[in-house]
Amino acid sequence: MRPTRGVRVLSISCSLAVLAASFLPGAQKKAAAASAASAPAADAARYPCRDVHTFDFWVGDFDASPWSGPATPSRGQLHNTREYDGCVIVERWKGAKSEGMSMSFYDVNRKAWRMVWNADDNQSNDFEGRYENGAMRFEGWVLDGSGKRILARNVLENVSPDTIRHVYSISPDGGKTWEVKSDGRFQRRKDSAEARP
Repeated sequence: MRPTRGVRVLSISCSLAVLAASFLPGAQKKAAAASAASAPAADAARYPCRDVHTFDFWVGDFDASPWSGPATPSRGQLHNTREYDGCVIVERWKGAKSEGMSMSFYDVNRKAWRMVWNADDNQSNDFEGRYENGAMRFEGWVLDGSGKRILARNVLENVSPDTIRHVYSISPDGGKTWEVKSDGRFQRRKDSAEARP
């Protein structure tokens, strides 16, 4: 018996559905491959800071002592960690008489590192800097006892894989002269949870 027109259309539709299904796995593979290929580009766009490693030496656990007296007992400890997929470095300082922390991050808009420090006495510093001549060189400001804003420098010299020299200076006269307030040594602890990259 000759099939009716409706039955013929149904048969053709089923055949097309089967044919389309046979191509689905390949299409899914292509889509997955395209997605995987675009993932690194999307990831880089979201985390451009991952390509900047000039401050990696700051990560780890350190003992602090005067630069001129490396054999003296530790005056405090630093615990510096990577946060937010490595785009932020958090510093946690604990000394005999003070505690504080800073947050450093690479500002992709300014093409510079930023550091904001705050201590338990609520004294804060706001810095911006770059890695030049073997050191991270920050410049910014701090408020003196009268509330006046004065210039400040914070230099972290990458002396060796396990040693950092820290020199902190202020300028009450707008940069004409500088007074060194701290000249310290940060020595990486042997039991540091994160060795130098």
